[in-house]
Amino acid sequence: MISTRMTATLQNALTSRRNISELSQRLDKAGQEVSTGKHAEMYRTLGPRAAETLAVRSQLTRLDGFVQSNDALARKLESGSSALNDIRASVQPVIELALQSGSARQFSGSLQQSARMALEQVIGTANRSHVGEALFSGIDTDRAPLQPFDEANPNGGRSPREMVETVIGTGPGSAAEAETMAAALAEAFAPGTGDFEGSFYNGTPAATPDRLSARIDENETITYGVQANDPGFTDLLRGLSMLATTDISQIADEGAATAWLSEAVTAMTGGSDALLQAETRLGAQQARLETVMEAQAAKRDLYTSQINAIENVDPFEAATRLTELQTQLEASYMVTSRLSKLSFLNYL
Repeated sequence: MISTRMTATLQNALTSRRNISELSQRLDKAGQEVSTGKHAEMYRTLGPRAAETLAVRSQLTRLDGFVQSNDALARKLESGSSALNDIRASVQPVIELALQSGSARQFSGSLQQSARMALEQVIGTANRSHVGEALFSGIDTDRAPLQPFDEANPNGGRSPREMVETVIGTGPGSAAEAETMAAALAEAFAPGTGDFEGSFYNGTPAATPDRLSARIDENETITYGVQANDPGFTDLLRGLSMLATTDISQIADEGAATAWLSEAVTAMTGGSDALLQAETRLGAQQARLETVMEAQAAKRDLYTSQINAIENVDPFEAATRLTELQTQLEASYMVTSRLSKLSFLNYL
């Protein structure tokens, strides 16, 4: 009889310990759910709905990829637009000074100095990069697009200054000669056929049709970017080079000086207008990208809401369950404690 009671007491103690272990595990899971708001055993709890949350999470991951890449692209487009604006701002004082000089027929060496300074500023701005990628080099983003004016190009072996001076020599002696030289210089600056890409330019050649592009959404890709061998750039650089390499005040023939100045102003204003159009196109692409990003942000919120609706636990239910488990565990501890105090002497 004593043996039977001892066996029953031992069995109750072991059962109580197992209950305590099970309750502790359930309590830990309930505590995790209360603190995280998610099911502790997500896919076991969700059952068939697990496939649904996996599908939505897959869509969210893909969408996040577009969000990140589009954010980087938006910053790059903004950098390019800002650089174009700075380039136009650099050349505008030269254009104004040239127009004033032409209208007053007063040619001074200060115009040449202004053109040289503006040319350096334009080249420096055009060689800007964004996160290590050149802005105006086309698809060859690993290199600066424009060669410094007095440095030999490693591809063509001549500096931009040498290329220009080879064409114009000592400068025009008459109005007709000025027009002829200006036309020859325009041919030299023609990308793909002239000497521009062997002296001034180091980026993607004009003969290469590929342009920078980016997939901004599942079914939408944009082609973007401006290259420093686009007509706007070449015209602007040509006009500045004409004034930077020739001192208008030293041209003896007034007609030649006036014609040369007129050709330079035409090139600079045409180039500036073309860059403004390019900047406008970039602005339109920025606006489109912003619209896509806003739609993606809304879609991301929708996916997140769907995931939360599936994966989140009811906070009230989880808290209630946690309290019940705590109460059960406390009761089990009390029973175990009482059983542990029992001994053979209790039955004598």
